[in-house]
Amino acid sequence: MSRPMPRSWPEILITGLSTQAAVIRALALRELQQRFGRDNIGYLWVIGEPMMLATVITLLHSVVAGHNDGGMSPYTFMLTGYSIYIIFRNTFNRAESALHASEPLLYHGMISTFDIMLAKSLVETIGCISALVFLQGAGIMLGLSELPARPMYLFGAIMLFAWWSFAMTLIIAAYSYRSPFLGRMVHPTSYFALPLSGAFMTMSVLPAWTRPYMTWNPMMSVFEMARYGQFQQATSAYFFPWYVVTMATISTYWGLLEIRRVRAHIHVP
Repeated sequence: MSRPMPRSWPEILITGLSTQAAVIRALALRELQQRFGRDNIGYLWVIGEPMMLATVITLLHSVVAGHNDGGMSPYTFMLTGYSIYIIFRNTFNRAESALHASEPLLYHGMISTFDIMLAKSLVETIGCISALVFLQGAGIMLGLSELPARPMYLFGAIMLFAWWSFAMTLIIAAYSYRSPFLGRMVHPTSYFALPLSGAFMTMSVLPAWTRPYMTWNPMMSVFEMARYGQFQQATSAYFFPWYVVTMATISTYWGLLEIRRVRAHIHVP
């Protein structure tokens, strides 16, 4: 009998990636089913939830602000800021119970804690981006907004923020699994982070002496990049994408190490 030809490493790699992509897709569908079910609008709630929240916050701040720095549209300014921030808020807040709720899934050898966290983050990110696109389109039709001046910068900022949020989710999921006290601090932390994130302010309105310190905040840099992508009159003086990439890489590595350590403490039924 002839022996089967050994597969090359590209074939093995492609097969492995295809398998993991199928696992993550199945986990994402499970997440949608568990959270939203199929009643009413079903899976569309993944867009509806962030869209309703972003609409309320955007309209409230737009009415209160009335105008914004550099002639930027208040509707677009607030919408861009909060719709992107919701990615962090939702993934960060759900990290506290993510591993506890998913323990039975780890019975299956093909599913890892990384797969679970990535699927949850993808669901939140896709929902928030879809809500931003829908509300931006509605604003353009109503004359409240305009198309992004530099769309690739805006898209890059969103992707960087999603990556940063995912890295933070890995870290928080690992530590909150081992410490109930840290788990209780997750939700308050997401609220305290909002005014420091730069979602509702530009670097130029801050006192000059605070700007060197705020540039160390990766979220502030991302929001400056997002506004540069959205508004023609925005400046590129205060965002540093390679710094954000570096911090996200370090945080992701840290998170992966912690997730690997905590896996030994997870009870698989």
